[in-house]
Amino acid sequence: MTINNNVIHNSQKGQVRTIMIYDIPAAWSHDAILEHLKSWGQVLEISFKTQHKYQSVWTKMILKPTTDMDFVMRTWQQKLGDGLVRWYPGHWKLRERKARERFQVKFSLPEDWKSNLLAFSYHENQSFEHILSHELKGRAFIHLKVHGKHQLIAYFEIHEHLLRCMEFSHHWKPTISTPPTKKIPPKSNKDKKTYSQQSKGKNLGKSLSSSTCSRNKSNTQQKTDDMRPLLLKLLNLLV
Repeated sequence: MTINNNVIHNSQKGQVRTIMIYDIPAAWSHDAILEHLKSWGQVLEISFKTQHKYQSVWTKMILKPTTDMDFVMRTWQQKLGDGLVRWYPGHWKLRERKARERFQVKFSLPEDWKSNLLAFSYHENQSFEHILSHELKGRAFIHLKVHGKHQLIAYFEIHEHLLRCMEFSHHWKPTISTPPTKKIPPKSNKDKKTYSQQSKGKNLGKSLSSSTCSRNKSNTQQKTDDMRPLLLKLLNLLV
């Protein structure tokens, strides 16, 4: 979708970026997203894709100088509305975006985690998210509610930072999480039958080949036996 009044002035050309945004709540309307994106800059083009509880957005924007600096420095997330979203260069392919999900830790949070004292004073009077982002080098975070239970997933750039997080003395239990992988669907009965027939065909081919070799060997041996008397006669004549 192209937005009206999308004029780019010469002084703004260096701040035009294409961006892929994750973790936007599916409940947000398109108008609400456009309104929130005004805090980043001016939207020129945009497209939306809803995926379960969230939606992803591709957009072409003229970013404000401060936001553009964050984008150029390759920060992993940015504030949008009252939450944080992950963002990526718009030209990145899916495998490049998924590479940032390689090292992740999942925390089980209490029901009152937002108002819990530990959220504000998790370690040495520092908040939980401050410890994760500064002390433990977390690059991005997602809050989830799975089967009524609150969770937080923290993403790390390298394995060393993930291990450091796991070795830290936590109040809320962390576990190493792995990104979801695409499941291979089980073979249908038809596929299994086809495979069985192919296997039988291969075995039959081997059997036929083996029997053919045996017959050829037998015929060769028989011919050799028939030639022996004739050879003996020729030798006697030469002597």
